Amino acid sequence: MSLELVRIVNKPIPSNCFLIFDKEIGNNCLIVDPGSECSDDLEFELKRLDLIPEYIILTHEHFDHVWGCNELIEQYGAKIIASACCSEGIQSNKKNHSLFYNQVGFEIAPADVLIEDIGFRFEWNGIGLDFFIAEGHTNGGICFVVGEYLFTGDSLIKDLKTVTKLYCGSKEKLKETIRKIEELRGRDLTVCPGHEPCFLLDDYDLNKAIGK
Repeated sequence: MSLELVRIVNKPIPSNCFLIFDKEIGNNCLIVDPGSECSDDLEFELKRLDLIPEYIILTHEHFDHVWGCNELIEQYGAKIIASACCSEGIQSNKKNHSLFYNQVGFEIAPADVLIEDIGFRFEWNGIGLDFFIAEGHTNGGICFVVGEYLFTGDSLIKDLKTVTKLYCGSKEKLKETIRKIEELRGRDLTVCPGHEPCFLLDDYDLNKAIGK
């Protein structure tokens, strides 16, 4: 396995989108959180790297992480992987918060693959992705590990206290999510968060996420 990772900053809200691929296997790729209103930057990278999106993985349902889904589905036939709660949330412009951003909002079709239905593990071209529910920021949140990378969405962002005041947020549930992340220490994982740069899990004080 020779996984490669490309980070793209979404616009207009600067959340993170990631491309995951292995050119030794083929040109298909995974896209994590395509949250741009306009997909120009994402399309540039796909063409530059000669990649075809096969699956979209959503760390949670908020609009700044899912805005580009409809375009990717229409153009490439990409399929969405998410939690059941996230799948429900993206179907509502209120639950995905897009309505409150521009007074119009958008909706996305239900996810094609629910992590609960696949036993929290997904095999993609011989590469295993291990998921777990990550509530706290929202009840639709997930984290997952693939190779040496841990994707945390907005559950863990470097040097920031995790936001728990939005719809379905919970500080108590966040503590449980942070406990799950704590158990992953010692594996030399790089955290790929929902905003801001990536960082090493083993070097980070997880108490910052809960405001300690």
